[in-house]
Amino acid sequence: MKKINSILKSLFVCLFAVVIVGANASFVSFATEIQEPATQAEQDSEASAEEKPTPAEGSLVAIVEVESYTIDGGMLEAGKDVTVNFNLHNTSNSSSATSIIMTMSSASGMIYPVYGTDNQIYVGTIGAGETKTVSVPVTVSSFFRVDSVDITCQFDYMTLNNKMANSSTIVIPASGGTTLGVKSIDLSSHAIVNGKSLLSFRYANNSEVNITDAKLVIEGNVSNSSKSIKLDTVYAGKSYNKDFYVTFVQDGDQEIKVTLEYTDIDGKEVSTSLGTYRILVSKETEEEVVPTGNRMLSLAGKAVAAIVLAGAACLTFIYIKKH
Repeated sequence: MKKINSILKSLFVCLFAVVIVGANASFVSFATEIQEPATQAEQDSEASAEEKPTPAEGSLVAIVEVESYTIDGGMLEAGKDVTVNFNLHNTSNSSSATSIIMTMSSASGMIYPVYGTDNQIYVGTIGAGETKTVSVPVTVSSFFRVDSVDITCQFDYMTLNNKMANSSTIVIPASGGTTLGVKSIDLSSHAIVNGKSLLSFRYANNSEVNITDAKLVIEGNVSNSSKSIKLDTVYAGKSYNKDFYVTFVQDGDQEIKVTLEYTDIDGKEVSTSLGTYRILVSKETEEEVVPTGNRMLSLAGKAVAAIVLAGAACLTFIYIKKH
C-alpha cells in the first residue's frame, strides 16, 4: 500500500511539473503573438514612408518678372506725370532673388523717368514665390500721339550666389489698360461759392460692352449734387467729351479728389483715381458795408462840398452880372 502511495505521489509531481511547463510555454507564445503585430506595424510604416512621393521641386534659380501693373491716374496723356506701379514676381518656389536692381527704358522714347529721378531702381529682395510692388514716377513725352507706349524692365540680381539678369517688356495702352479709358480731365482753377465751376471730361469705352453705371465721385467741400456725377451710358467703342459743373460750398483754397467708378466687363467694380486738384474759391459778391462813424463823416464831407460848390457858383454869377 505504501508503495502504491509513493507511485501516486510521483505521478502527481510529474503531472504538476508538466502543467507548469505547459503554462510557461503558453505565456511565451502569447507574448510573441502580441509583439508580432507591433513589429508588422513598424514595417508597414517604414514601407509607407518609403513609398510616399516627395514634393516636386520648382525652379532652383529665381526668375524675376513683371506680373502686372497699375497706373495712378489711370491714363497716359502727353506731357503728364504719372506713377506706374509694377507688381514684380519671383517665379521660383525655392530660391530668393536678392540685391535686385531694375533698369527701366522705352524703345519708343515716349516715356521716361520724372526729371531729377533715375531710371535705375533698387528693389532689394523678393522671396521665393513672393510678389513686390515698385512705384516709378514717369513723364509721358509731349510728343505722345500714339495709342500705347512700351516699357522694358531689366532685372539684375543675385540668386544661389550667382549673378542673374533677365528682362520683361510691357505695352501700356493710352487708356492705362482699363475698360473705361480717361483721355483728360480739366477743372477751372478759380470758382465762386455756390456758383457753377466747369469740369471738362474726355473719356472712351475701350471694350465691346456698354457701361451703364459709370460716375465721377468728388471728395471735398462741394454740394451734395456735386459729390456724385453720373455719366450717361458709355457705349462700346465710343469716345466722349462732356462738360459738368461742380458747386463749392466753402471759400478759400479748396482741395478736391476726383475718382471714376464703374463695373467693368468682368463684373468687377473699378475705382480709378483721376487726381487731386486745388481750386481757389472766392466768396459771393458782397455789398460794400461802411462803418457808421465813417459813414457820418462821409455824409458831412459831401454836404460841405455841396455848400462850397453852391457858394462858388453864386459868386461867379454875381461877378458876371456886375461886369
